[in-house]
Amino acid sequence: MLQPSLLVALLLLLVHLENASGKPPTKELPRPLIPLHDQDQEEELQPELEAKATFQSTRNGRSRRPTLMDVALKQSVRQGLDAMTELYGRIQPEMLRNGQTLQDNHPAAMLSRFNAPTMDSERREMAAYATIAAAKAFRKK
Repeated sequence: MLQPSLLVALLLLLVHLENASGKPPTKELPRPLIPLHDQDQEEELQPELEAKATFQSTRNGRSRRPTLMDVALKQSVRQGLDAMTELYGRIQPEMLRNGQTLQDNHPAAMLSRFNAPTMDSERREMAAYATIAAAKAFRKK
């Protein structure tokens, strides 16, 4: 099981990736191999292959444009954060306003008294929920 601090670090990393750049995604997909049937075709394609090799060698590392994976991660993080905001910002306060609380003799109420929540534990709880929602959204894509 992942530690809550690791989940928070993962969530912060995903949020950082979301804010890293607003450039459109690239479509960096592999190209199929071209079958060469005889020597003449190979000689015709040789200058083109050399030009591609030169271009690849002059290219400076990884492209700064976000890849499709970056975009999918950003969207998943956004959905996770939106789900957390919905639960803790709207649903939970509405439940408390409507009086939807546990009775004092309910086992979960007794457990909550034993493990009195702190500000840090509430933040970890929110981060864990956002991480789970983001992972669920990422798996759907």
